[in-house]
Amino acid sequence: MPDRRSERRTVPPVGAVSRGFTLIELLVVIAIIAILASMLLPALARAKSKGKAIQCINNLKQVGLAMVMYSDEFDGYIPRGNGYPWFLVYMPYMPEGGSDKDYRQVRIYRCAGYPADRSKRKQIITYVINAWKFSSPTDKTGSEQVGPSKLNAFERPSDTVHLTDNENGSWRPIIVGYQDAITDLNDVWSTTHLPYSEGTVKRLNPERRVAANRHNEGVNSVYLDGHAGYLKSRLMVTELWRDIRSATAAPR
Repeated sequence: MPDRRSERRTVPPVGAVSRGFTLIELLVVIAIIAILASMLLPALARAKSKGKAIQCINNLKQVGLAMVMYSDEFDGYIPRGNGYPWFLVYMPYMPEGGSDKDYRQVRIYRCAGYPADRSKRKQIITYVINAWKFSSPTDKTGSEQVGPSKLNAFERPSDTVHLTDNENGSWRPIIVGYQDAITDLNDVWSTTHLPYSEGTVKRLNPERRVAANRHNEGVNSVYLDGHAGYLKSRLMVTELWRDIRSATAAPR
């Protein structure tokens, strides 16, 4: 007769729970995790991008404050163009310190959303300055001003860009903040420097100096009254860079 005792040993006790997963259960768990990840990751990316944009705005507010303080101390003048660079002019007002020979630690001049360079050389100047001057309110071309100008020469300072996000073009020299030989190409004075062409059909400008998509298809700017704000790149037009805007505006 067969041994009944050995048979009884192979039968699991009543109420015992299996410790393993079936293949179907495992696949369901993986699918749920994938769905949750697909929902959370874009939200986390948006939050990170928003954080960088806020940091950039705070940087520009600090530069706007430096502009106001500099203007108060120097008879109403502000830096413009590629004369003595604006970022060196404002150096004494930066909380991190620095000098015109070594300003590697001045983080305010760098937007957190600026793309990293492939060569691992960190670009620390990521904003571009308004160096556009016009002969009249109807002048659609304008020219470059090299050197300072009076702040009160601008008819509508609260609507006029002083600094804005710079495009990370390959044509632009990388400024690392220590004995830089080339510090130009940091100003805007032509319609080709804007993100998009003006008119009913918007085309991306290949020679743009203003970023086309730094923060959610837009840029942050500091204006000549010292406030900072966000603007869609397609709305960045010549009018926002003008000094004289009407026929009654006082000449320079």
